[in-house]
Amino acid sequence: MTAGQVAFGLLNLDKPAGPTSHDIVADVRRGARIRKVGHAGTLDPLATGVLVLCLGPATRLAEFVMNSPKVYIARVRFGVETDTYDAEGQIVRLTGTDISQTVVYEIAVAEPVPLPVSILIPLAELQAVLKTAQGANVEIEPSKGAVTLTATVAGQGIGRRVEPPNINDWPELAVPADTQPVEPGFLTGLRQALTFASPDDNRPLLKAAFLDVSAKSGHRIVATDSRRLSVFPCGILPLAESVIVPSTKFLNWTKLEGDTRIGASKGVFTLRCGPWVFTTKVVEGQYPRWSQVVPDYGKDATTLELSPEDVQLLIKTLPSMPGNEGSNGTFVLRLAPNAVRVCSRQDAQSPEAAIRLEKSVCNGTPVSVGLDRRFFRDALLAGFDRWQVRDSTSPLVGHTKNDAQSCHVLMPVRCVNVEDEPASEGAVTPQVAVPVSVPVQPQETKEKPIMPPKNHEEVQPAAEPGALDKILVAYETAKSAVRQAQSALADVALCVRDAIREQKAQSREIAEVRAGLAKLQTIRV
Repeated sequence: MTAGQVAFGLLNLDKPAGPTSHDIVADVRRGARIRKVGHAGTLDPLATGVLVLCLGPATRLAEFVMNSPKVYIARVRFGVETDTYDAEGQIVRLTGTDISQTVVYEIAVAEPVPLPVSILIPLAELQAVLKTAQGANVEIEPSKGAVTLTATVAGQGIGRRVEPPNINDWPELAVPADTQPVEPGFLTGLRQALTFASPDDNRPLLKAAFLDVSAKSGHRIVATDSRRLSVFPCGILPLAESVIVPSTKFLNWTKLEGDTRIGASKGVFTLRCGPWVFTTKVVEGQYPRWSQVVPDYGKDATTLELSPEDVQLLIKTLPSMPGNEGSNGTFVLRLAPNAVRVCSRQDAQSPEAAIRLEKSVCNGTPVSVGLDRRFFRDALLAGFDRWQVRDSTSPLVGHTKNDAQSCHVLMPVRCVNVEDEPASEGAVTPQVAVPVSVPVQPQETKEKPIMPPKNHEEVQPAAEPGALDKILVAYETAKSAVRQAQSALADVALCVRDAIREQKAQSREIAEVRAGLAKLQTIRV
């Protein structure tokens, strides 16, 4: 084209992925030396296909071309999220699940992922490669019918070829709930609470943390194993109702760092922390009325304020004191003004070993109370160093120096004639330890828990676990059996689905064979 010539018409170009429609127009304008160049419709940079360009006076026809019918073919990949919400994003995901709980780790990669794919990698194979890598980078390269995991160690590539399972066998996971930010101390409080939850799988209500949002003044994280109960404040949680979050090793993982967000919806609890996303089904049922278990002694109590030095002393020495192997690892805490002692003995015939807490302060009526040393030590590790008790059979109520709203209730181990033991130095009568359970009750009962009597002379001898405890255990056992039955039915449904899928595949193979035979019959020799 020479100078002075006027270009007129429409130019159809097959736009590749990458350049914008404006970039194409600029290139044509420079290459053809035409001032007036426009496009009849915009294609995104990732889109490919016909881009209609109008040259010279034909630019007036652009509106008519744009109104003509067009066909767009899109390729969409569900279940993949990137930071740019398109295929050029820099986020890939690792997902692990046991159906009821799901953990997702979002990985920022250096290069874009133009064609994201989903593959299944056996966890054992990935763990073996990560162990070999010893902190080095691991490359995951999918290929037809296999996945290659390569770790570079000392400049040497160590590869492992894995045949992944069928991606169609991946179960449908619960959709994570929308999350909102929480206060920085939420995750710490949740971990601390879960250390006091029950380890019994047959009691799922107690093997969990209760996120109580019923109070308007402040929400609480609660956990109990029926012999101790801990309450931690957590500010105002972004939850419409209280939920019961099951205990899991992931939540106790101390390497979880970053801004924390939570949410709950349709029986699913979601926690986001940094690149991690944790989703779990909440525990169904009514949590025990924990607030009725916490006594309010007021001024009618003996108080103990442990010094930091004595706290560290108890944490260090309690496990090594005599009698830790038997009698449930109990000890006796003897409280009196200016005389705080921790006592234990190997057996009834052994002398008593005692540690005097010189720097701790005690006020009130002298009292001796038997405790489980492991439970008491756990409370000390959680920061509870302010204690109240009324008599030898009443619960100990603990608080922290820095947070008065935190609370820990520890049931005593009733010892024969403990209340009659002197607080002074000297030999003591051998003790007989009997464990006591926290009187937690299901919410559906209308009876209030039995609170400790104000006068220790009215205390009845220790008894076996009551009928309410037995009912609660039976109730939890029945619920566990129902859940197991539901899980078995789900497995049956999966087997039925696989059988139907296999039958359809066989039907397709038979149809293909018949079609081949039909073609062979048409061949004339």
